[in-house]
Amino acid sequence: MAIFGTKSGVKQVGKPDGRSGPISSNNPGLMGLGWLGLKVADVVNESRFLENTLKLRFLDESNSPDGHHVHYSSGSLNLELVSGGATWATRSRPRHGQPDISLVPNLHYNDLNYFAAGLKDQEVPHTRLFEQGWGASLFFLDPERNIWQANEIRVEPALAAENIPHIAALWLSVEDFPAQLNFYRDVLGLKLVNQGDYSPPITEASEHYQQQNPVILPATPRPVSPTVPSISTGAVFSAGEVKLALSPGGQRLEEGKERVWGIDTAFLPGFQTNNLTGFAKKLSDAGIKTSGPYPFYYVYTTATGPRWQAGSALRFFDLEGHPLQVYQ
Repeated sequence: MAIFGTKSGVKQVGKPDGRSGPISSNNPGLMGLGWLGLKVADVVNESRFLENTLKLRFLDESNSPDGHHVHYSSGSLNLELVSGGATWATRSRPRHGQPDISLVPNLHYNDLNYFAAGLKDQEVPHTRLFEQGWGASLFFLDPERNIWQANEIRVEPALAAENIPHIAALWLSVEDFPAQLNFYRDVLGLKLVNQGDYSPPITEASEHYQQQNPVILPATPRPVSPTVPSISTGAVFSAGEVKLALSPGGQRLEEGKERVWGIDTAFLPGFQTNNLTGFAKKLSDAGIKTSGPYPFYYVYTTATGPRWQAGSALRFFDLEGHPLQVYQ
């Protein structure tokens, strides 16, 4: 089901990934990652950062009983900024006192050096550029101390002349990598497009994991030593035009608690489905509980201005308590 109607020049949120052929209402499935919720304590300060520093395109804003909402376009992903989040100092921490960086959005720019210069001028905390020949990347903090990644892929066509970014991927750090891989592939039905031969986000947890679990990639011509386990460095799933990447090295919250959006995590990924009722049954059959339905509004651009598409959404958790949303 196309949620944007049939006007020319209007693009769907996601596309079927081809895992089981064309998706129809009789074959409930996910069409892609089309929405990302970001709940913050200071929505005004964060909105200025998203517009002035990240250069995301403002779409519209509104108020509801849940707070103030500001919508941005970030490629095929609709980023919704929502008020009501906890401040960094009062957020929960996972085990061993590690900072909570379970989900990292990945932004693609045409000119990363130009973007990095802007971060420096505005005194935004960021890492140095990691040059890789075919591209470069860096990490930075927003005003709420959420971690973001910025990339420049030099072997791909330019995104836009204005250096306007799009969110190309979401990195999710997990503790039980094999179980989470099976969940996103077999339960949610996402198409696995890459495993074991990409570089995951550089964090203390993932670096420690790689030191403890040396990896010999499948493409390496050397034989695998029996004493060196061949453990995957991660997995990338196709979710429409956005990628979802799992990286080992994450940690569950203490006692296996589920993360509360706005308190334990600032981000809530949203998948578009062609059949919300049918996909809810699919989750139920797999033993996954859902909550809702909640009213859901997707904002998109037209030649005459922003348009709102009303729908419904359900929320659920993956095996490690990361909140997820599915909407139609």
